[in-house]
Amino acid sequence: MNFKTKLVVGILAIVSIMVIYGMFVNEMKKLPINYEFISEQEGKDRLLNNLVGNLSEPFGIRETLQENVINATGDILKINSTILGKDPMTNKIVFYNAHTFFVDRTTRKLQSTNEYFTFPPNVQKNDYDFFHPMIFSETPFVFERVDNIDGLQVYDFSCKYSGVDVSSSHPQFSSKEILSDGSCKISVEPVTGITVSFSKQWDDYFVNNGVRGDDVEIGEKHTTDYSKNILVDTAKSTKTLYYFLDLVFPSLISVVGIAILFVILLFDKTKNQAKIIINTQKEMIKKEKLSVIGELTAKLSHDLRNPLSVIRLTIQAIELRINNKLDPKLEEYLPIINEEISRINHQINQVLGFVKTRPLNKKLISVSNILEDSVRNLSIPKNISIKLPENDFTLMADRIQMSVAFTNILLNAIDEIGENEGRIIVRTKSGKNNLIIEFEDSGDGIQKENIGKIFEPLFTTKQTGTGLGLSSVRSIIESHGGTISVKSPPTVFTIILPQN
Repeated sequence: MNFKTKLVVGILAIVSIMVIYGMFVNEMKKLPINYEFISEQEGKDRLLNNLVGNLSEPFGIRETLQENVINATGDILKINSTILGKDPMTNKIVFYNAHTFFVDRTTRKLQSTNEYFTFPPNVQKNDYDFFHPMIFSETPFVFERVDNIDGLQVYDFSCKYSGVDVSSSHPQFSSKEILSDGSCKISVEPVTGITVSFSKQWDDYFVNNGVRGDDVEIGEKHTTDYSKNILVDTAKSTKTLYYFLDLVFPSLISVVGIAILFVILLFDKTKNQAKIIINTQKEMIKKEKLSVIGELTAKLSHDLRNPLSVIRLTIQAIELRINNKLDPKLEEYLPIINEEISRINHQINQVLGFVKTRPLNKKLISVSNILEDSVRNLSIPKNISIKLPENDFTLMADRIQMSVAFTNILLNAIDEIGENEGRIIVRTKSGKNNLIIEFEDSGDGIQKENIGKIFEPLFTTKQTGTGLGLSSVRSIIESHGGTISVKSPPTVFTIILPQN
């Protein structure tokens, strides 16, 4: 996996983690499956005890609002809400109301009317349409101001309602229609949507044929200090949790993710640098060895060529003198000697071609002519056919060195085919400012573990090879500003040379 791929994979991993984390946070901010809310109210109340009497004297009242989930279907919660009011002096129940709401966990709205049951997180300074359990009807909550309760910033909303039917809340007057007018104030922590304070004033009255009659109940109530303290503490701790969920944890995940990515990339870079250093050291050692080998080879080649020339000339003289009266054994051995002398010369030429550095003598040359000369100078077995390209291209190159390169590739292909029936196909085509030359053979192909080594000096799989032929080819091609590569099977050598 290269550097760019690792970078993309690392970034995608961090993004995926952040997306999953975002889904987790959204789930955390929904109304919980086991949602429960309890709030106590206290205040003063006046009640009508019978149809012929008057309102009672003011007395204290204590109410408890309790909300809890009784069933959940997907993201819809079935919530039971009860309000129980008692006279704290007599412990007599003076008010009771029960209602069932179906609330969406995500939006916190009622499923049927699309009005808010409770405030959502991230409360805005806007008006909200509510069906609040303490109001008993649809009521707009109007934003008033930003306030502070025990060091906690809150948003204050107000509401007003009139003509709300509360007949069921006064069962002692079951045959009468009773309506209610009132107002309320609610304080909510804006980050979490938790209500920390609620107050309400109301006036319930009879209605006869659409005409307002006597008062049935007049009262006011507000959240007790005890309940308010609990709700404020809950809002503060939940707000802190949201702060960690929304800011601290994502920042920490990002920092850790970037740090891990940086460590991986740094490790990869260090590993690559170590590999480069090791390869450089190997190359330096190899070059030092090759330098020594080059000096020794040049001397040995010079020393060997003279005796070989003498042997060849002597054999030719023997052949001329004895004319056609050759001894049968001599007739058998002389061609072998000549062939072996040619083989030694070829090996010496390969070694010298690798170790000697010659300046390029670039001229405008015909690729087809060089290929034809290379084929003409080869001893091609009868079992192998060579197909040269029909189209011709020209380029600036050293004719001799390019011929050596082409000859070495063709010799390599002939060796790969061996004694089997086979063919070698040479293709040429013009690319963008480049000439592409391909040599394809029908041999068995190059083994996978060897394909990356065949251009290395002294590497060979042949019993009699020097391991310098393809290395010399690469040096020649690169000295011309080109590249050479190979793939197998089938074995295809691809040379790319600049045409300008």
